[in-house]
Amino acid sequence: MFAAAAIITVTVGHMVGRSQGLAASEADKARLQLIWPSIMSMPKDDRALIVGLAMTCNLQRTPLDASDVADCLRKAVDDSNVMLPKGVGRDQARSRLEVLLHEKSV
Repeated sequence: MFAAAAIITVTVGHMVGRSQGLAASEADKARLQLIWPSIMSMPKDDRALIVGLAMTCNLQRTPLDASDVADCLRKAVDDSNVMLPKGVGRDQARSRLEVLLHEKSV
């Protein structure tokens, strides 16, 4: 009986966690599309950088405003726990982010 309850609890917890993760990723995507409407067609390395920064700054909690999104991503570069693609340093990430934002006049 205890084992069945434990399995049900773990399964429900997994489903809730997955649902929340999907909702957060959709919220991140909606915010990123304010700046880069075609983010899914961007080069893989640029997407990896932007997604790592979005995860670092908890972008889903940022208002739906392009300048707020840009500020969040910029702050993420300086976060001590920044998530950067393998082989990308903080200075390189900052420089590439600024190029990507400048291309979109943000």
